Amino acid sequence: MIKHSLQILWTRKKKNALMVVEIAFSFIILFLLFSLLYNKFQNYAHPVGFKTENVMIVKLDLSQLPEENTSKEGQHALYDAVKQVIAQNTEVKEIAEMDYAHPYSGSTNSTRWKLDDGVTFWPIEQNLRPSAVKFMDFNYIKGGPFTFEDAQHDYEPVIVTNYFYEKLKPYLNEEDMLISEEVKIKIFGVIDYYNRSSDFEDQEDLAIRCFDHYDWFKDGHQSNIFVKTKNDPRKIEASIVNSLERLNPDLKIGIDYFEDLQAEKNQWEILPLFLISFVAFFLVINIALGLYGVLWYNITKRKSEIGIRRAMGASKQDIFLQMFSEVILLFIIGVILGGVFAIQFPILGAFNYSNTEYFMGALLSLGFVLLITVACGYYPSKLATKVTPNEALHEL
Repeated sequence: MIKHSLQILWTRKKKNALMVVEIAFSFIILFLLFSLLYNKFQNYAHPVGFKTENVMIVKLDLSQLPEENTSKEGQHALYDAVKQVIAQNTEVKEIAEMDYAHPYSGSTNSTRWKLDDGVTFWPIEQNLRPSAVKFMDFNYIKGGPFTFEDAQHDYEPVIVTNYFYEKLKPYLNEEDMLISEEVKIKIFGVIDYYNRSSDFEDQEDLAIRCFDHYDWFKDGHQSNIFVKTKNDPRKIEASIVNSLERLNPDLKIGIDYFEDLQAEKNQWEILPLFLISFVAFFLVINIALGLYGVLWYNITKRKSEIGIRRAMGASKQDIFLQMFSEVILLFIIGVILGGVFAIQFPILGAFNYSNTEYFMGALLSLGFVLLITVACGYYPSKLATKVTPNEALHEL
């Protein structure tokens, strides 16, 4: 039957070529879409890398303060007083300073690690004090956090993501150290994940540097004060703000919540994913309708052929299998053609997806295109079984 079906398809190659192209195009569109969605799903499924629950972010604007408060000594006194006021609230568990490039802030800092053998890395950097590292409560898979004492050595203590550590491994010595432009860097800890921009993004080359290591950092302060509370921090927002305003009326205060920033960044990721999926499925549905129309038209034009087969003793089931096998063969040819083009994406490295993500994209695309083809081919094939020899005579 397969050989016979191939012969029939070949005799109508011009008409069937359109259906093969439609199936191939659908496969490619869905392959790219499902690879993207699976990539985002994998990213969202793994841990964030730190906790965002019950964390208030107090943003301090010192621009309107008098000069005595903006000097180095004045800033020390002001920040100490601010932390004391916040810590007096019984709901507060922990306080830490962080810079503007904290997770979900939308800001990015990067640095250059140029090794002696000419290899260069451009990791995203996060500058944290030991207290802030403790506050973030990272999940370490090797080593641990650095301390203030660690920052007093001639090497720079750094914490990196496992994603970055795997790239650095060939260049590290036995003590997990490397030299970048005459600066010694020691990997103190390796954390499993660090979702910086959103929970849907891929992991990055990321290095957490010790804020207390360099002289130009040591005596400075970071503008964001992270406050971890026992319960929902929104309940104490008014109390915290009022206390700080009483402390210094010229101090401008902004309040954010770590969870809200996380949710906002995730929403900005979901919207384009939804739009891309909508456009892709709209195209595929249009292709499916076109495929259904062509199949229905082809079968109505073959009534005489079908009627002759019925007159020669072919059963309804034989007719159905013949028509449906032709549809399945078109599906196979279309998928092979689409696969030839789709495989170019992983070969050329067009997207930063893993082989598993490409494989799952191809598998899901194959299943979806098969479902479309079966849905479009079933009714026209069933319609062919209703053709009688008498109808065929009228078509001749």
